[in-house]
Amino acid sequence: MKISALLLMLILGVVGQAAEKPNLIIYMVDDLGWNHIGVGPATMGTHPQKYVTPNLAKLAKAGLSFTHAYAQPNCAPTRAAMLSGQYPARIHNDVYVVGNLNRNGRGGISKQKAKFIGPKQSEDVAAEAITMAEALRENGYATAHIGKYHVGGHVDETTMPENAGFDINIGGFSQGHQPSCFATKKEDAWKFRGVGLGHFDRFGAPYSDAYVQRRGLNSALVGTPKHISDAVGDAMEETVGKLHATGKPFYLQFHTYAVHGPVKARPDLKKAFQKQGGNQADYLGFIAGVDENLKRLLEMLDDPNQDGDASDSIADNTLVVFTSDNGGTHADNLPLKGKKGMLTEGGIRVPLIARWPGVIPPGTVSHRKIHCIDYYPTFLQLAGNQWRPDAGQHPLDGDSFAHVLRNPETKEKRDPIFYLFPGYMDSRAEPTVVAIDDGGNKRYKVYYFYESNAWELYCLTDDPSEATNLIDDELSIAAAMSKKIHDWLTQEHPTWNPKFPIRKTSGESAGPPPQL
Repeated sequence: MKISALLLMLILGVVGQAAEKPNLIIYMVDDLGWNHIGVGPATMGTHPQKYVTPNLAKLAKAGLSFTHAYAQPNCAPTRAAMLSGQYPARIHNDVYVVGNLNRNGRGGISKQKAKFIGPKQSEDVAAEAITMAEALRENGYATAHIGKYHVGGHVDETTMPENAGFDINIGGFSQGHQPSCFATKKEDAWKFRGVGLGHFDRFGAPYSDAYVQRRGLNSALVGTPKHISDAVGDAMEETVGKLHATGKPFYLQFHTYAVHGPVKARPDLKKAFQKQGGNQADYLGFIAGVDENLKRLLEMLDDPNQDGDASDSIADNTLVVFTSDNGGTHADNLPLKGKKGMLTEGGIRVPLIARWPGVIPPGTVSHRKIHCIDYYPTFLQLAGNQWRPDAGQHPLDGDSFAHVLRNPETKEKRDPIFYLFPGYMDSRAEPTVVAIDDGGNKRYKVYYFYESNAWELYCLTDDPSEATNLIDDELSIAAAMSKKIHDWLTQEHPTWNPKFPIRKTSGESAGPPPQL
């Protein structure tokens, strides 16, 4: 008994030490809708049966599904918020939308009819920002980025991933999507035309017998052009091996180009969904490729040197987080309203599943609000908080959810989540402020629309489709939330610089919404 007790203490001690600095991986998919995955707990049972993701379902069974995770309305602002841990209203994260805030037209309010002009913004996280990668590196982590980055390199090299805290960068720069999904042969070399600064070209050779056999793929693929998702997965396998070899805990941003358009699936995956009668075979096959890469990632954690011996497994000391950068755009997000680019739930609610064996209780669900600015303080806490950015120089707007990973049943409520969008995005967005907050046992969402000078209120608990405006029936709730919006927008800090729509008539800032 004494020997057993001693062994138990030693085992617990090793686990406790390892858990102090786990490896941290964010697997972020591009444009994947909240319920475009076959995972009932994560989608609250709303996902259509056409979405088939068995490996994601296994991840959820072994981990924790968050039902109310939020991103920014589209890709660049989400990536900037995650990287900086800040809302766009901070001076070093001045990224509200892809491109610019005057994307009027395409069915929206024209520039002639609009009452406001969107202010200028940046497209990159500023070089002066202290990124999550830089902070984790200060805490002793090796760091890597693979795939889409989108918030660096627009102006110069200072905001590129390799200058923002990443030891390894494969593919990351200003690019927002993959121009091609298959490698093509040019001058006796296989290349992914226009993708990731050519970083994935070395993985672009056609499928070989050995490759297909190793991965258990359809033999019909042999000799056909390589798909970008498989090349990104190849880069991931190589990088996990390199990070593990450093002997340090590591942070990996595995940010795929899938499922951003052009939507083209690997031929065998497309064929599989055509056989099943799917009318969106390419999209469903693209998602299946995302699921395959999750399988590859988890297999790398089980056996980092891929020698068939799992004695070097790092799975138990690795937190894997799977999510998306915004709501879906290639299919409806019902019962959620809207799509990518909108501030309705269909544009900002995203899938979020986390696995950390031995720490996260398996098969659990949390309805706590999570926002992409929360990853930074969460990961710092898991890294031991041995180094944090100075709150005066680089304050973090997010709330850590490290304790929720260990205790998903906690009833503690997160502070409100806020959105400020001071411009126009075709038919999808106009100048708006939004807050999501919990009151009593219900969750509410309030909007202020600058164009109409009007407020709207919805109860997400009872009405996730945002079909019934309660502003007249629940004015006191809306008033309390409008006060929180005002306090948020008017806070005083050297780095706080919210941008508001500019009135056409006067050229002056419209300022915060009027309180109810």
